[in-house]
Amino acid sequence: MKISIAATLLVASTASAFTSIASPRSKLNSFALNSATAQNGKWSDDYSAYPLHEPKNTTPEPVKPAGIFGRKAVPDITLDPDYYLTWCFAIVGALITWYHPSYAVDGTPSLIGIAGGGFHILFAALLYSQTSRVRCRFEKDGFEFYNVKGVGEDAELIKKPDNYVSGTRNRWSYDKIIHYDFFPSLEYPVICYFKETETPKEQWSKWFAAFDSYGRGQPHFFPGLCNARQFKNQMELRGVKRKPLPSQKTQK
Repeated sequence: MKISIAATLLVASTASAFTSIASPRSKLNSFALNSATAQNGKWSDDYSAYPLHEPKNTTPEPVKPAGIFGRKAVPDITLDPDYYLTWCFAIVGALITWYHPSYAVDGTPSLIGIAGGGFHILFAALLYSQTSRVRCRFEKDGFEFYNVKGVGEDAELIKKPDNYVSGTRNRWSYDKIIHYDFFPSLEYPVICYFKETETPKEQWSKWFAAFDSYGRGQPHFFPGLCNARQFKNQMELRGVKRKPLPSQKTQK
């Protein structure tokens, strides 16, 4: 009799323990349901405008569809160089050199400040050189990077050597590009990015492409040497595909 009573008490205490463990989850689910509201026939929560559990479309598609004839009608254009990034690094380098505190008693400039500032200034000089001699040109069937020879009206565009990563020409067809973007944003384009499938597939796992877990093309990165707004505008005019990724502006 005592054994059966003890067993009954053990079973009751175990059930109570499981109930107390599961209760927070049930309370959380109850809170989620109570905080959900119906908008336009879809359920959404109180703190965002997104419907609950609705997958987002990330299939590449052109912002402005353009057929073959539409692309032929767009004139060829060479994008303007953009020295914004160059000046930013130069100013940051000067500020680091000037502002970094000195650890010497006599106030001698800090070697850390000189080294850090000098690195930024040297990188700014490299960006200035690249921005001055590299041009991005949009043509009928694709865009390409060229080297510039000469100054002013006498300047001549010269074909660049093959891409050092993939070993292919630095020219890409609009039909083969599946995405492009600017980091951290279009307003501050430190890095410009695009992905294409024109490069042979066996080259997709080399260099920085090896970090691409999707493996659906060859990514390319280059600093904002050209006018990013012109780059984006030309991509849209020529119907280049882009993933419709949501941003803070599109969410509102």
